[in-house]
Amino acid sequence: MASASQADRRPGTETATRQDAPQKSRAALLRWMAQRLAGLRARSSILEVGCGDAAFTKELVRYSPDVAAIDVSESRIQENARRFGGVTFLQHDVAERFPFEMGAFDVIWCADVLAELYDPVFALREMHRILKPGGKLLVTVPYHGRLKNVLIALFKFESHFAPTNPHFRYYTRQSLRQLTDASGFGEIRFETCGESPLQDLLLPTELLMSATRGPQRD
Repeated sequence: MASASQADRRPGTETATRQDAPQKSRAALLRWMAQRLAGLRARSSILEVGCGDAAFTKELVRYSPDVAAIDVSESRIQENARRFGGVTFLQHDVAERFPFEMGAFDVIWCADVLAELYDPVFALREMHRILKPGGKLLVTVPYHGRLKNVLIALFKFESHFAPTNPHFRYYTRQSLRQLTDASGFGEIRFETCGESPLQDLLLPTELLMSATRGPQRD
């Protein structure tokens, strides 16, 4: 799975480039995207946080022509801008204040980014700030579930939690709900998905969260 190159990172910056999802997992995420964005009004403003290779960006434009995307990798932003001319791509480190006005977006899509952030609460509060009242936040994070946690503890503890693993935060429903609620969001709902219906039942790989912007916090 690819990430931002070392040349694109500055000391102390966040690794806010989305990790490229396996094809089967990506298909499940696209189905969830379609469910959550069904009925979205025409020309709604959408932001993708951590666009990576723009695999999800090119799907978001199916729902609105007004799409922007940010990523920490300058090289990926340049490549994406060359390939997808109708999208506004900006290089940005999510450890810093987002370069958008309050209430700028109707929807924010953030796939597999929060697992890589040193301060996910700051990023969530920035997303809350730039969403319009009633705006939708759609987040995915890598997920274990109880059975997978047991298997990792028994067989892969050292390799899974090695310092070289780019995903250094692992969320449960409760921990992600607490962070999201503390950032001002409401109507928080969760689903899971895997690479197949059976895997979703036994060993889901992604935790999917939708939330709505609550009252603005200064």
